[in-house]
Amino acid sequence: MVPHAFQFSRGNVFRVKFHPPDQPSKTIEKYVVNLQEGKIVENSPTFVGVILTTQRLQSIYPADVLVTEQECSRPGGVKIMCNQIHTIPKKDIISFEYKLSDVTMEAVGEKSLLGVGIAKIEELESLEETYEEEELP
Repeated sequence: MVPHAFQFSRGNVFRVKFHPPDQPSKTIEKYVVNLQEGKIVENSPTFVGVILTTQRLQSIYPADVLVTEQECSRPGGVKIMCNQIHTIPKKDIISFEYKLSDVTMEAVGEKSLLGVGIAKIEELESLEETYEEEELP
């Protein structure tokens, strides 16, 4: 078992020491939302997460999810970039910050399919239309 001081629930946001793939010797602080939970992450020295940013919130791309200021306690909110999925060593966690709602994490799951190319944008739009039709009385 890997010793760690943090709970690894899906939706937990951590501040981490991040090593950009194009500059592995460089370290910067980033916020990352955990995508995993259960034994797959409990017994691993790493976790899989998606990068968050507070920059360029006015530019929303198809694989982005906006998080309100109320949910994340950050002025102006944050943007989850679901095409920025990384494996993070647990030893690089600096702190636990907050937990995202199940509704937000559902959106992250859908947008992550798009962000890594598993689903096409047309397929997600079709799913959204189906959900909207089901909600109508």
